[in-house]
Amino acid sequence: MSQQATPLVRVHPTADGITHIAIARPAVRNALNEPTALALNEALARAAADSQVRCVILSGEGSAFCAGADLAEFEKASTQPASERLAMLFLPALRTMMTMEKPVIAAVSGAAAGIGVSYVLASDMVVMGRSAYLKLAFITIGLIPDGGACWHLVRKLGHAQAFEMAALATPIDAERCVALGLANRVVEDDQVLAEARGLAQALVAQSPQALGATKRALRQAANLSLDDTLTLEGSLQDACKATEDFQARVAAFRQRRRN
Repeated sequence: MSQQATPLVRVHPTADGITHIAIARPAVRNALNEPTALALNEALARAAADSQVRCVILSGEGSAFCAGADLAEFEKASTQPASERLAMLFLPALRTMMTMEKPVIAAVSGAAAGIGVSYVLASDMVVMGRSAYLKLAFITIGLIPDGGACWHLVRKLGHAQAFEMAALATPIDAERCVALGLANRVVEDDQVLAEARGLAQALVAQSPQALGATKRALRQAANLSLDDTLTLEGSLQDACKATEDFQARVAAFRQRRRN
């Protein structure tokens, strides 16, 4: 993937199978206006379709991950139904993150607020700086969480914790995010990207088809019965076993055991 450098979203060149996509509006804490949201949709879609990309890191430039939707633009577009605006601006990227058979790591520095929380929740792994936090501030302007945040939070936290976070706009700091299962790692603020890259390197060292199948199985299992999950696991296992990568890894494992 070639480098895209724009004032809105910066896509760093893919190296060792890892591509880094950064929201690039630091002056407004990476708030998403329409052009930025559309650029992010495109960048993630390109990463999903690029066979050279095996892992994606998503971050924000400057002091915040993403402060949410650009409120000034939101007010101008108040006559457009929210469902239409969500479907056009935000849902394509969020769906791509969850359905691409490549892991997405959110590298969160500073605030992830509003719709920015949804991008964190849609990621497969989350690294947070020690001063980072998640905040669903929708209720303070008379709205509800969107972008799939309700779906994610009630599954990850249960009703009581999800309701508190959404109904009181309670900021959740990095340490508590890990304790609640909303994040994987907390590191010093200046180590967020380095930690995310380290995780990405560990992921791309794994079997690509097994990594993609693992993501698919875990994503779908939340909505399947046990029997349907067992069937899905079996079909994905058969697909993995049919690859040359599986044969090569089994042969290497046997060779190590002999030695």
